[in-house]
Amino acid sequence: MTHKSFPGMPLFDSAKFFNQIPRNAVFADQCPAVETFVLGLDIQGALDDYRYTKDFLTSYSKKSQDTYDKFRGDAERLLLWSWLIKRKSIVELRRRDLEEYTDFVAKPDPSWQADNTERRFLAVNGLREPNQRWRPFRVTGAGKGRLNTKSWQGLFSNLSVFFNYLMAEDYAPGNHIPIVKKNCPYLRQETGINTAKRLSELQWEYLLNTAIAMADADPQHERTLFVIATLKSLKLRISELAERPNWLPVMSHYHRDHEGNWWYRTYGKGSKERDVSISNEYLQFLKRYRENRGLPPLPSKDSSEPVIESRLRNRGIGSRQLRNIVEYAFTESCESLLNDGFEVEASELRAATTHWLRHTGASMEVAAGRELAHVQADLGHGSIRTTDELYVDSDNMERASSAKSQEV
Repeated sequence: MTHKSFPGMPLFDSAKFFNQIPRNAVFADQCPAVETFVLGLDIQGALDDYRYTKDFLTSYSKKSQDTYDKFRGDAERLLLWSWLIKRKSIVELRRRDLEEYTDFVAKPDPSWQADNTERRFLAVNGLREPNQRWRPFRVTGAGKGRLNTKSWQGLFSNLSVFFNYLMAEDYAPGNHIPIVKKNCPYLRQETGINTAKRLSELQWEYLLNTAIAMADADPQHERTLFVIATLKSLKLRISELAERPNWLPVMSHYHRDHEGNWWYRTYGKGSKERDVSISNEYLQFLKRYRENRGLPPLPSKDSSEPVIESRLRNRGIGSRQLRNIVEYAFTESCESLLNDGFEVEASELRAATTHWLRHTGASMEVAAGRELAHVQADLGHGSIRTTDELYVDSDNMERASSAKSQEV
């Protein structure tokens, strides 16, 4: 799909490079292609659109990489659609335009779609060049690229925040997003079972055993094993293990209290720090990984090494690299499942994302009888109701069990 001609290009780089742009500058010096593209659009207001959007993203880029990424994606797609298809500034968009945009999001033009997620920019001779394979949307099919109700809600929420910002800056005359959301035919009221997407016991067993076998065969995969064990056992979001502009997970974030209990301190959603409790079994994976790196078995209060070290010493790795590590292990586990005849389990695992490991850890702990309030505290949920709705599914399991014995 990426071979089709796309008339646009990515507009905003990753948070790391975006934050290097001087606050009083509009465009990045190391990416002249974006400036040439925007100024060459011949659309009145395009430069101001870009400037105000850049300022909007600046206000969120320091908060967290995930927050920046979600606002960047939705604002960038709307800008490109408004410029390239409607041929006008985003502040000239009216309700009917935005309703047309939701139709486009539901079914993008093929030239706007790519088979896979691609990097927006590539490093070429000291510059940041737009990646010719990047597209604003992913190809739909088999669930990929198609927005569910939660995704639509996120889209409308992000765009509403965006237009409210433009209004506060006296740039946009109004915010039509709430009325567009209200009438959106793609936003459905879901009343089905609300459970977290997670790995089954069998899938987790294969994934862990595959990661162990990979590490035993190649020391470079000791990192793979540790990432898998950490995301599941500590129930972390990917951003909580990654290096980002305002956070670098280091070994001293593992700490022991006066009773000998081990904890991991992380910086998560909502700019909140929290301590996650650690099991004795997980400590064995921590020791194995540290010994592989030539470190003492357990960290001390002044251990400054990154928790997940990149090839550059004393540097962590980003969310994309962590996802690549996990997805490689998923792929290898699928092969093992297929070889042993578990075709359905392998097919389901192919659809899994890194976030499923967080859900898997929480679900298994709740199923094992761990107190719900303790799981909630480890997850960082603000309300125990959230944890209960996602991970306590005993009523649904009983309903499913009672249905199996019914006759046709």
